[in-house]
Amino acid sequence: MKKKIIVLIVTALLVGGGCFVAYKKGLFRGGSKSVDNSAEVYVMTLDEIMGANSSYSSDVFMGVVEGQETSSVTKSTERELDTIFVSEGDTVEKGTPLFSYKTDNLEAENVQYGFDIEGYNLSIQEYNDDIAKKQKELDKITGDTDEDKDKKEALANEIAGLNTDIQIAQNNIDQTNAKIEENNRKINNSVVKSSVSGVVTKIADDTNPYTTDGSFITILGASEMRIKGQINEQNVWAINVDEPVTLRSRVDASQTWTGTITKIDTESKQENTDSMYSYGGSSENSSTKYPFYVTLDDSEGLMMGQHVYIELGKTDAPEMDFSDGTYIYDYYISYEEDGTPFLWVEDGNRLAKQTIELGDYYEEQMVYAVSGIDKDTKIAYPMDDYKEGMKTVSGQEVQP
Repeated sequence: MKKKIIVLIVTALLVGGGCFVAYKKGLFRGGSKSVDNSAEVYVMTLDEIMGANSSYSSDVFMGVVEGQETSSVTKSTERELDTIFVSEGDTVEKGTPLFSYKTDNLEAENVQYGFDIEGYNLSIQEYNDDIAKKQKELDKITGDTDEDKDKKEALANEIAGLNTDIQIAQNNIDQTNAKIEENNRKINNSVVKSSVSGVVTKIADDTNPYTTDGSFITILGASEMRIKGQINEQNVWAINVDEPVTLRSRVDASQTWTGTITKIDTESKQENTDSMYSYGGSSENSSTKYPFYVTLDDSEGLMMGQHVYIELGKTDAPEMDFSDGTYIYDYYISYEEDGTPFLWVEDGNRLAKQTIELGDYYEEQMVYAVSGIDKDTKIAYPMDDYKEGMKTVSGQEVQP
């Protein structure tokens, strides 16, 4: 029996419908070695997003190509950062230097530790000389009177005290040598390198000191690729692990890949309550969404961040027609702190916020009717680090 499936939203990790953060040179593909550090935000017209190249079919999901492995690199809070060698969007190989710590203080400490050890050795030499002198005095006492006994006991106690001082000095030397070894270890490891090959997706800075897991640099591994899709709670039953799927390019419908659903992650739910800000909307439109993953039979020709259709087969459910108005997928919509909805749009080749009004919400297609934009408005998929004034680039300038 054929299954009825609704359209999935594009994963929030990267930009949907081809709207990912693009670069004029070096888009990450298999075998790519470098990426231009000057990132530009990719935009598409609303007509392109919601038009002929978009799918409203209830038997098609939308997915994004991502790496199988994510590597998080932490930074020591006890050490001072020196140089960051990579930028967000850079492609790195395993062993590529990511950043370095300053070593000046450690080297200066080692010099001082050397002086300290020299001082301890001089003290030990002095203690040994004193012991030798007192031992000679002790050896000269041959009598057995009470006075002689008192002198012998006093000298023996002084020699024992000096031996204790020697042990303390030697212990200080051992501890100082351990500090030198630790500093040398830090100096030798002052450059932190990548443990995986992939793309740098996040670097903490003053405005965003650390990512949610406390990492300093996050790298999306590229050793293997998989497809990540998303499904909501009403339809999570409609797909199954080990179910074969066809992946189709959103740019060239004749280009396809095959794969198998290998995981439906119902533990990692994402609440969707966008409709609570809808004008005239209600909380009934809110739903929980879950990611699912497709293992590819062959990833040749795919690139990291590329968006594809995930097809499970034909269904008797009719396609929805949104040609009679202005509509946008809900995952393109951002909200101000006061709940005002807006889109990231192009304004003179620069990124800007455009306030919109939300109308009816179509739960199965995850689409809002909107006003405040038209079909020629160029729109970017929202990302946390967007700022107004960033450069934009359209599909004519970037080859998929």
